[in-house]
Amino acid sequence: MNHAAVTPPQEPPRRPRAFPLPAIVGLLAILALLAWWQWPKLHAGAPVVAIPVNAGHAVIADFPIRVATVGTVQALNTVDVKVRVDGQLQRVAFIEGQDVKLGQLLAQLDQGPLSAQLRQAEAMQHKDEASLDNAQLDLTRYSKLVGIGAATSQSVDTARAQVKSLAATVAADAALVQNDRLQLGFTTLTAPFTGRVGAREADVGAIVHPTDTTGIVTLTQMEPIEVLFSVPQDVLPDLLANQAKAPLPVSVTTRTDGEALAQGSLVFIDSQVDPTTGQIKLKASFANTDRKLWPGELVNARVLVQTDLQRIAVPSRAVLNTQAGTQLYVIAPDGKVQLRAVQTGVSADGMTEIRKGIKAGELIVFEGQSRLNPGSQVRPTLVSAKAQAGAAAPATTMDAPS
Repeated sequence: MNHAAVTPPQEPPRRPRAFPLPAIVGLLAILALLAWWQWPKLHAGAPVVAIPVNAGHAVIADFPIRVATVGTVQALNTVDVKVRVDGQLQRVAFIEGQDVKLGQLLAQLDQGPLSAQLRQAEAMQHKDEASLDNAQLDLTRYSKLVGIGAATSQSVDTARAQVKSLAATVAADAALVQNDRLQLGFTTLTAPFTGRVGAREADVGAIVHPTDTTGIVTLTQMEPIEVLFSVPQDVLPDLLANQAKAPLPVSVTTRTDGEALAQGSLVFIDSQVDPTTGQIKLKASFANTDRKLWPGELVNARVLVQTDLQRIAVPSRAVLNTQAGTQLYVIAPDGKVQLRAVQTGVSADGMTEIRKGIKAGELIVFEGQSRLNPGSQVRPTLVSAKAQAGAAAPATTMDAPS
C-alpha cells in the first residue's frame, strides 16, 4: 500500500512590526535633549585662548608744547669785500673756503702811486710850515718895531694876516696828508670780522675799482649764527609772556631725516604780524661751534612755548583713532579689555597726553590692538610706557594741538 507524502501546511510570511510614529518622535526628542545636555560638558574643558599684547600703566609726565615750522639759516654778517680805491690787485692772501680772523690780511693792492702821492703831500706840508714859521717871525719883528715908531700898524696887520693865511694852508696840507694816508691804507684789505671766505672774485694783476659789481671775496660770519622762521599769530600771546621770563629754547633739525642739528634760544620777535599770512617772524641764535648750521640752509625749527606739567600720558601708538573718536583699550582686572573713549592733548617724544577718560595707573594696551574686540581676553606682557614710546617714537615735530 502506497502512502503518499503529506506536506504540512506553510504559515504565511510575517510582516515586520511597524513602530508607531509617536514613539519615533519621542525617541528623537530624547536624543536631542541628551545632546543639548552633554554639549557644555564636552566643551567645558577647552580653555579660552588669551590674546598676547604689550601693555603698561598710564603714567604722569611733563609735555613740552612746541611750535614747529620751517626756517632759514642766516649769518649775522655777510659782506662782499671790495676795494675803496682804484688800483692793481698785487696779492691775494687767502685760500678759498678758509676761516679768517678779525683784521687778518685778505688782499693787497699796488701801493706805489698812492705812496708817491702821500710823499708829495707831506713835502708840501713841510714847505708851508716853513713859510708859516717865517711869517710868525715877521709878525714878532713888526710888533716890536711899531712900539718904537720904526714900523706902521698896517705892516703889523699885514704880517698877522699872513700868519693866519699860512696857518690855514698848513692845516689844509695836514688834511691832505691824512687823506692820502687813508687812501694808502685802503690798498690793504683785511677781514672786518671773523668768518669764512668764499670763492675768489678777482685775479692777481687785475685792475679793480670801487664801482665794480663784485669785490675781492665774500666773507660770512659763521659763529654765532641765526635761524629766521615764522609762526602763526595765535601763539604770539604765549610767546611774549614766556619770553619775558627767560629766552625760549629753540631746536633745529634737518629737513630730510630730522637729524638734530643745534639747540639755541629765541632772540627776536618781530614788531608786527604779516597781515597777508597771519604769521610773525622770529629769530633764534645758535653758537654753531660745530658748524652744523650753514647760511642759506633750510631747516625744521621748533620753539618751546611752554611745558604742561604732571599730565596723564600713554604711548602715542596706544591711542586708536576711530570713527567714534580717540579710544584706548583698557584691561580690566579679569583680563578682558574694554574700549574706552578718551580726550587727548599734546603729543611729544612718542607720548600723548590724556586729558579725560582714564586715570594714572590703569592698565592700557600699548600694542596688539588690531587683534582685539571689546571683551577679548588678553595675556598682557608688561612694558614701561616710556620704553614703549621710545621704541615707537617717530621722528616728528612736537606740536600743540590745533
